[in-house]
Amino acid sequence: MSTREWMMSDRNLSDQPIESFTDLSDAERANLALLHTQCRGWSRRDIDMVVSVMAQDGVYHDITLEPAVGHAAIREFGANWMDAVPDLSLYIEAFCVQGNVVCDMGWMSGTITKEYFGVPPTGRKFDCQFSQMCFIENGKIKYLRGLWNAPDMYNQVGWDLRQLKNT
Repeated sequence: MSTREWMMSDRNLSDQPIESFTDLSDAERANLALLHTQCRGWSRRDIDMVVSVMAQDGVYHDITLEPAVGHAAIREFGANWMDAVPDLSLYIEAFCVQGNVVCDMGWMSGTITKEYFGVPPTGRKFDCQFSQMCFIENGKIKYLRGLWNAPDMYNQVGWDLRQLKNT
């Protein structure tokens, strides 16, 4: 059985108009819109879209790397990801919103075509689970932590797990 058969949704929720999430309060829908926009930015290879929803001093923390703090660092982090994985795509199967905390879960996929944060390219595809948790302040994402199945990705693309940075 394929692991994708266990998905919570048969459609990518980041493709849904934000107005279609009618079971949320207006404030929660506005908070969800920030994460929703960030997800679409990654899939569209638009780092400016990703950065646009982050606070000026916001933190983007991919758990396998040091946190990127502030717009310049987030932009650099994003440019490196997009350069290494030009076909990066996020598939969001579920969102969860409670006040100023917004989470998602889904799958990210792509092909490692260039060096990825010091690890050489393999030209191989990956498709692994991920999740993000965001804390919203003053209408922007103040802190985002991205959690993903890095060992699964490393195995799929043929990297040695010992290369996985443990920060």
